Amino acid sequence: MLLAVNQLLSEVRLQRLSGVRGRDRLAAAERLAAQAAPLTQRVVRAACLLELADACLDEEPGRAGRFAVQARELVDETSAPNVTALSLAIEADAAMKADEPKPECAYDLTQRAIKLARQHRERTTDPILRATAMRDRIRVFESATSAALAAGHLACALKAAENQRPALPNEPPLDLKLVQDALHIGELAIVYTWLAADRLLVATVERNALQAKSVTVDPEALRILESFSTHLRNGAVNGWSFTPKEAELLDVLRPVLLPCLVTSRLTSARKLFILPHRSLHAIPFSMIRFEERRLGLRFPWTMIPNLGAIHRRISIADGRGVVAAGIDFYPDARPTKGFDGAAEEIVARHAARGLPASRLTEPGACKTFARMLAVGELDHAAFLLLACHGTSAQGDVPGESFLQLGSERLTADMISTSRVPADLVVLVACCSGQRAVGGMGIQFWPGDDLFGLQAAFRAAGARQVIGSLWNAEVGAAKTMAGIVYDAWVNGADAAASVQIAALELYKNLLHRTHYDWAPFTAMQFGKKA
Repeated sequence: MLLAVNQLLSEVRLQRLSGVRGRDRLAAAERLAAQAAPLTQRVVRAACLLELADACLDEEPGRAGRFAVQARELVDETSAPNVTALSLAIEADAAMKADEPKPECAYDLTQRAIKLARQHRERTTDPILRATAMRDRIRVFESATSAALAAGHLACALKAAENQRPALPNEPPLDLKLVQDALHIGELAIVYTWLAADRLLVATVERNALQAKSVTVDPEALRILESFSTHLRNGAVNGWSFTPKEAELLDVLRPVLLPCLVTSRLTSARKLFILPHRSLHAIPFSMIRFEERRLGLRFPWTMIPNLGAIHRRISIADGRGVVAAGIDFYPDARPTKGFDGAAEEIVARHAARGLPASRLTEPGACKTFARMLAVGELDHAAFLLLACHGTSAQGDVPGESFLQLGSERLTADMISTSRVPADLVVLVACCSGQRAVGGMGIQFWPGDDLFGLQAAFRAAGARQVIGSLWNAEVGAAKTMAGIVYDAWVNGADAAASVQIAALELYKNLLHRTHYDWAPFTAMQFGKKA
C-alpha cells in the first residue's frame, strides 16, 4: 500500500510543480488522500493531504485551508519542516483567496513558513541539489512575498523575495537598512521576482525610498520571454546572436520591465543595480529603451545576484597587478585575430605605470594560468583579462562552461576550486556573461542559483565580472577590453567601464547597427572590503 501511495504522490506532486490545475488534478488528489488515510506513516499522510489542499485552492479555498491545518497537525516542524512550511503557505494562500481576503493573517502564516524553509535550505550545501530541492520550497517563498505585498509590508515582501535568490553559505537574512545605507543618492536597485507564472513583483530600492508592485504579464509578453530563454538554453557551444527582430520584441516587453513605478525613478537615477529572475536572465537590459535611448547607453548598470551584493564586503587582491591572456589561434576553431595584441598592449601600458603585469601566451597559456593559481600568483592581480573563445554550458552540467585558452579548456569547475581575488575579471569571450537558466529537468532553477563562469569566479573570490551575453564580434570585443582597462585603472567600477566602452563603440555605425556595443554586461558580487 505504501509503495502505491508514494508512486501516486510523486505523480500528483509533479502535476503541482508543473502548474497543472483543474478537475483532473483535484480528482487525482482526492484519490491520493483516500488511499493514504489508513497509513500509519504520518508524514506521508500529511504530504498527501497537502496535495489535496493545493488542488482545492482555486475553487474551494476554505476547504483547502482546513486540509492544510489537518496536515500540519499530523507532523511537527522539527521532523518535517518542509511539510509544515508548505502547509502554512497553502493556508496563507487560502486566506488570500477567501471571499474576504485576510492579508495580515496570510502574512503571519508565511513568516512562520519562511523561517522553516530557510532552515531546511541551509542544510543543503551542494549547489545543484540546493537548486533542485528548491522546487519544494519555492511555493513558500512565493506565497510569503505575495502575502507581504498584499498586506502592505513592502520591506517584508522584498525580504521574502530575497529567499528565492542565491545566498552565500551561512549568509544572514536580508537587512534592507544595510542595503539602503550602502546606496548613494542617485543609485537605484530594480528588483524582479516571479510571484506566479504570469505575475511579477517589480520593486525599486533607493537610499531613502522603497516601492513595489505586482505586474500582470500578458500572454504575448510571456511568449516573448520564453523565446529569449529558449535562445539561451539552446545556444550550446555555438552560442547565439542578437538580431533586429529580438530588438523589436524587447519593445513589447518594455511596459512589463519598466512600468511607471520604475520609469518615475529612472529620471533621477545615475547608476542601476538590476536583479533579474528566472527567464529574465536571458534579457539584455542594456537594449531596453527608456525615453528613446537604450539603458546601457544612458546608465552605468550592473547585475547583482541578490540585494546583499550592494553592501556585502569582499576582500580583493592586495596589489594593483594585471594578468592578461589573449588567444588568436586555435587547433579546431576560427581565429580571433587581435586578442593577443590587445592583451600585450594592456600589459605594456600597465607596466609603464610601474605596476606588475603578466601576459599569458600560447602555447601553454592554460598550463601557465593553472600554475599561477596553484602557487598563489593571482593573489596580487586586481585585474584579470581573458580574451579567447568560450561558451556557457546550459542544462545539467553548467560547471562545464569554459574559456578556450588555445588548445585547452579552462572550465568553470576548475576556476571555482581556485583563488582569484581580483577586483575585476574581464571575459572577452562569447556567451561568458550568461546565466545558466535551468537543468536537471527543470525549466528554470527555482532558487535562481548562480552556475557556470560567473558562479566560478564568485566562488574563487572575484568582486566583479564582465562577460558577454551572446557571441561577441572580435573587433568590438578587442576595443571593449582596452577601454574597460583604461576606465578601471583610472578608478571606474565595472558598470561605469562597460558604459564608457559601449558609448565609444556606439559611435561606429557598423557596431551600432549590429548591436556590438550591447552584449557586455557587468556583474557585481559585493563592495570592496
